[in-house]
Amino acid sequence: MTKCKQLIIVGGTSRNVGKTEFVCQLIEKTAAQIPVYALKVSAIFPDEELFHGTHAADDPELPLFEETRVTTEKDTSRMLRAGAVKVFYLRSDDAGILAGFVEFMKHVPDNAVVVCESNSLGQFVTPALSIVVKSVSGPIKPRAVAQLASADLVVVSDGFSGFPELALIGCSEKEGWELRTRSE
Repeated sequence: MTKCKQLIIVGGTSRNVGKTEFVCQLIEKTAAQIPVYALKVSAIFPDEELFHGTHAADDPELPLFEETRVTTEKDTSRMLRAGAVKVFYLRSDDAGILAGFVEFMKHVPDNAVVVCESNSLGQFVTPALSIVVKSVSGPIKPRAVAQLASADLVVVSDGFSGFPELALIGCSEKEGWELRTRSE
């Protein structure tokens, strides 16, 4: 598996646990220092409809779609408003995720970092950091159990205290993403 020091993957244990809010705050914090490109990956599996919600007819037909609209309530629009230079949405089964990521990376310059919201990409690419957002209580999708065990950082989202863990995440053009200790 290829390691990508430009890449941080943020997954979640279920829907509506705060993944996108965490991603947007991370983009906002980081974009002041270094260009940030964002990617949202949706791998749809029939047994996980509860976790993905419905996908309307306005979904892009191509597996990789660049989001250019900043005025919608879609997660990808929120990422643009947070400060990402470009945002893409990749929707595929497992077989197409790596190819879609390779295509996405053609749009990312060497001096930028990537924030990816995904529970699936980590099966194909080793990120510099893997973050999992989970709620204080609630369901955990079966595919997220392994991610919890291997995450560099687990963020517990309670809906009101924000994400103090953001202070532990740093990045630079040269070194990519890094996890700081709580004493730094």
